[in-house]
Amino acid sequence: MRTVYHLVVFVGDPVMAILGLLMFRYPRAWARMNALASRKEIHEFNSQKQLAHTRQLGILFLICAAFSWLSLLAMSAIVPLK
Repeated sequence: MRTVYHLVVFVGDPVMAILGLLMFRYPRAWARMNALASRKEIHEFNSQKQLAHTRQLGILFLICAAFSWLSLLAMSAIVPLK
């Protein structure tokens, strides 16, 4: 079970952190990518309110990735691998 958790953390955390950083730092580029992926107009994703929510979601992604990484380190410190 721990091996699965380690794999999820080592694969999922960098992806989540990169996505969070992109959403936080470049919300307009994120809106443009969403518009291209959904084949809709950019103005549906480019409002100030939507960009603010994108930045907040990026912060949440960064916090979740950091918390997951720290819990992995704490678990490894408390219960060593066999």
